[in-house]
Amino acid sequence: MARQPHVIYILSDEHFGGAMSHMGDANVRTPNMDRLASEGVSFDRAYANCPICTPSRGTIFSGRHAHSGPVQYFFDVFKAGAPSTATALRAAGYHTAYFGKWHCGVVHDQEPPVVRAEREEYTRWPHRTPEYHRAGFQDWYGFEINNAPFKGFYYHEDEPNPRKMDGYQTDFLTDLAVDYLQSYDRDEPLFLVLSVEPPHFPLEAPESFERFDPAALETPPSFADSPEMRAQLATYYAMVENLDWNIGRLRETLDSLPEFKSDRLTVYFSDHGDYMGTQGAINRKENPHENSVRIPTVFHWPEQIPAQGRRDGLLFSLVDLFPTTLGLLGLEIPVHCQGLDFSDALQGQQDFKGPDAVLLEMSGNPRWNLDFLDWRGLVTSRWKYAFYETGHERLFDLENDPFEMNDLAETDSKTCAEMRTKLLQLLSESREPYFDVLIEHGETVEGPALDVGERNFKGKLAPIWPDLVRRHEP
Repeated sequence: MARQPHVIYILSDEHFGGAMSHMGDANVRTPNMDRLASEGVSFDRAYANCPICTPSRGTIFSGRHAHSGPVQYFFDVFKAGAPSTATALRAAGYHTAYFGKWHCGVVHDQEPPVVRAEREEYTRWPHRTPEYHRAGFQDWYGFEINNAPFKGFYYHEDEPNPRKMDGYQTDFLTDLAVDYLQSYDRDEPLFLVLSVEPPHFPLEAPESFERFDPAALETPPSFADSPEMRAQLATYYAMVENLDWNIGRLRETLDSLPEFKSDRLTVYFSDHGDYMGTQGAINRKENPHENSVRIPTVFHWPEQIPAQGRRDGLLFSLVDLFPTTLGLLGLEIPVHCQGLDFSDALQGQQDFKGPDAVLLEMSGNPRWNLDFLDWRGLVTSRWKYAFYETGHERLFDLENDPFEMNDLAETDSKTCAEMRTKLLQLLSESREPYFDVLIEHGETVEGPALDVGERNFKGKLAPIWPDLVRRHEP
């Protein structure tokens, strides 16, 4: 029996799915992402079901929606004993390795001695990931959160204290993965995840990639134009181009190694998008607009996935990644997976239909300020709908309003009602614990809430009624 192929996941953080050359972004050059796409498949309608780091990563590795999965809220942990992509592939004979950001294992007292002694040398969350919160990954070169591209650290295998990164995070982690691949001599096929934070904030890139003239950037009509916003967007693009360059370096290494050259499945994707200056926001996600929820998803497996390039129209989402990976490998898909197996579409079936709607949500947001609300929603080929915990609804016609500048929730009650019914169906199918009660039986929210926070975020992204929040004026 032939050995299974190696599986390589490349996971970035906060990369909007439209910010690649082959998706039509005239600003950015992504030749390596484009090459993977042209030789494989890139879904133009790929979505993060829950657009914030922790629960989205839980969905990626569990095949379950955040509200009913092993990682249900921001700073939740991947439950000890929860099945995952890693445990499923280990059962099929794989060895597993994880490099980079995890963000599914913060236990608040797990700051090791070196960190406690030199606390000022580390960023806000320097915690060591306990072994049983690593979702079954064996070789570990990971960290929870850095949010410091030039001042990174990671935990090396079973060592108790972190090691410092020497250089820019994406470059360093790629070097680390390259060294690992070059020395890999096990008989088992390898499942390796390279997970980098950039282009997640803070917006910092190596100087050699800062090539953009902010004033010359092409921006959509929903962009909140200002010199400051353009400068930030320019650096965001620089981080994407650095990421693309590192994807090329990783591929060059894999192609140079006989063990990995002949048979490997590579998937590039992100955990969510970024507003990139649209809707007046950057360094944000957490809401249902396309920039927040749409992600890159590129599958590449020579001779097994025919070259199709952009596969337009199919509604793929991160809950589908686990079952699709197993489907491509010919492995049994566990009954607990809530996603759909897209392997037939990837292998060339042109009449593959896919789902008629993708469930979107914000489950257990971090509540940094009053602009953070939980919600449930969905996207279809035409419509985007969301219901917020406050009772607000949002409705966008993506066919006629692709930049989501005209909210129809208050004027198109018929479509709102249809989408609400469809959402309740999706929630019932996915074991929603409570939002169905809010949708069907929610009370009118009383206000105003007095906002005593340091900064005024009122209604920046989350919808709000004028009398719901009142600023404290000392």
